[in-house]
Amino acid sequence: MTSLTTVAQRVTVLPAPLAFAFLLGAFALGTSENVIAGIIGQLSASLGVPVASVGLLMTAYAATAVVAGPVLALVTPRVPMRMLAPAVVGVYAAGSVLAVFAPSYEALLAARILTGAMHTTALVCFMLTAIRFAPADQRAGAVARITLGLGIATVLGVPVGNWLAEAFDWRWAFALIAALIIGTFVIVLMAVPREDVPRGTGGWSSLRVLARPAVGGGVAMSALAGLGAMSLLAYAVPFLTEGAGAAPEWVAPIMLAYGLACLLGNAAGGRLADRDLRRAITLAPVLALVALASALLLSGWLWGAVIGLALVGFAYFSTFPPLNTWIAAHADGVAPDLALAVNSSAFNIGVALAGWLGATALGDGLDPARLPVLGLAPLALCAAVGALLVRREVRSAKTATV
Repeated sequence: MTSLTTVAQRVTVLPAPLAFAFLLGAFALGTSENVIAGIIGQLSASLGVPVASVGLLMTAYAATAVVAGPVLALVTPRVPMRMLAPAVVGVYAAGSVLAVFAPSYEALLAARILTGAMHTTALVCFMLTAIRFAPADQRAGAVARITLGLGIATVLGVPVGNWLAEAFDWRWAFALIAALIIGTFVIVLMAVPREDVPRGTGGWSSLRVLARPAVGGGVAMSALAGLGAMSLLAYAVPFLTEGAGAAPEWVAPIMLAYGLACLLGNAAGGRLADRDLRRAITLAPVLALVALASALLLSGWLWGAVIGLALVGFAYFSTFPPLNTWIAAHADGVAPDLALAVNSSAFNIGVALAGWLGATALGDGLDPARLPVLGLAPLALCAAVGALLVRREVRSAKTATV
């Protein structure tokens, strides 16, 4: 079985065009995943369906991604990445083109299901290739450049897509996504290095990778971090306006500053993980917990709430590169594809639970300024799991040297 180190020795630098393609592709996927929220009204009027039905376009994409990612990972680990990556991105591009020309709601729903089915696998292809062809001390940074694309999609891609829909037509938002993903497909098709050794075992036997404490624990951390941080971040607008008294016209610039903080956190998490992955695994969730507590304490003061929100975004996004790198490293040789796919699904489940928890609490009368309370316990548990995983690994390393 080819290890990460062996592959890195064979190809020591990820080709620059491919690194750009992964960033571009992640940007396209992130924009596609979230753009619907800003154009629901237009889609409802254009397609002649209720707003609730348009909302199903988001649900269909997310739910399909959660289920299809692990399923595809079970059956494709022996497919060479040079074949798998272009195939997955190509199908996603076809689905994006279908969305542009969809003649009906049903056709657009089919396009969303098709692209959602490829979402997780495409990201896994990007991350795993970047990790496997990066030097050992640059793997988390390689992951960070991909998750950076997802962050930029939130800060830039979704607003641009919404602007295109407002200025022209909703189809232009999907045209932007289609153009981005087609560009990604062309580069991936030409630039993925040839590496025909299977990445891991296939079939049901690969599920044993989830029994590895380091892998299962890392997946649990992703779900807990998403649940903890997004219980506030998903409701940032009511936290700012109703909780801290921000004027509506200030929300957009505040959210832009928040988005920039998220991007900085993503970069910081990659740097820290490349220097010391174990420290990053323990420190990042602790920082997120401290940031959430700070947001709670400062929520009564407008600028304090703004600072607290930015700190939570910074700390939460700093968990992405170390967690993905940790899981891929500890799943190496068995089923890294499956481990990363399940991790992505766990993250999305955590985010979905955070949305439900926040909505329920606000519906029951919770003051929006108190939203950070909801995430303190999950983030504390996330930090505890991280500490236990690192302690267990250090202890095992000491035992092995005796």
